[in-house]
Amino acid sequence: MSAPDRITPPFPDLVPTVEWQVAGHCNYDCSYCIQSPKTRVGQPDEATLAAIVRGFARLPGVWEIKISGGEPFAARLFLELAVPLLMAETPHRISVLTNFSAPLKSLDRFTQLTADRLRITSASLHLETVAPAEFLDKAVAYRALRARYNPHSSFVVNSVLTPGTLRGLFAVRDQVEAAGFRWFPQLMKVKGGVHPYDVDERVLLERLTRRSHDPREVNRAPSYEGLHCEAGAWYVVVDQRGEAHACRTAKRFQAPSLGNLVDGTFALRTHGGICPYPICPCTVPPNRGIVRLGSRPAPICEDAPASAMLSERADGR
Repeated sequence: MSAPDRITPPFPDLVPTVEWQVAGHCNYDCSYCIQSPKTRVGQPDEATLAAIVRGFARLPGVWEIKISGGEPFAARLFLELAVPLLMAETPHRISVLTNFSAPLKSLDRFTQLTADRLRITSASLHLETVAPAEFLDKAVAYRALRARYNPHSSFVVNSVLTPGTLRGLFAVRDQVEAAGFRWFPQLMKVKGGVHPYDVDERVLLERLTRRSHDPREVNRAPSYEGLHCEAGAWYVVVDQRGEAHACRTAKRFQAPSLGNLVDGTFALRTHGGICPYPICPCTVPPNRGIVRLGSRPAPICEDAPASAMLSERADGR
């Protein structure tokens, strides 16, 4: 792993981030899920979880651990072990990407466990499985829990813009926003890129996204090829077995991994480089300052502290 004195990120707005795919298992089976069914299986055992968290504890400085899956709350040891270990053994902040199917009792437990270190809850509204009213009732109750235990945290509702459903999503967007939540639309991703929406769908898509290309407001899965990116140095994707990758696309393209946190072979890169990929499926890299938007190859030795890029307006996913 990196040297213990390497604490300060190279850019003032960069938030060091791990995306921890804590389990493969998911209790939903969405028709538009970009993850193949064969990858949506498996859960780590106690020893694996403990070893991964020990690896996180050795990261330099304070990071954001964004927990995803699969579905985190469907993982057997998520609330019983993974979250308590993160809180007890690391200084890191915690965010979660969830389908929000967990019962309110589990969400209550989560808010109490994470306390003032919870930053962002990204709740995906999957209309194939849950009605908006039911989802929003739970979101309102969860907002009350956050106000009590995590008052500085934020909440965003993700929604995939699935073909054939776009006209109905205007009403869903209005419901979410009327309830006081931020709606975050995502273009549907398919193997190799973004779904090829037809001409009529593109018109609706632009209206739904309010024509925004801002990664804080919409996930269009663009290409950042040629831009400077700190993935692998200050952003890492870790799977349920502890295998670490520079980013989601590096994993998908089967680029060499960064090693494994369980067997002790994991090592951060010493600095970033130029993005070589034609798609960035997640908005975390641009929204945490990992991808240097609007710039060409940048210096790797600029100093500054990590910033609080975690406001309700600008948290992205």
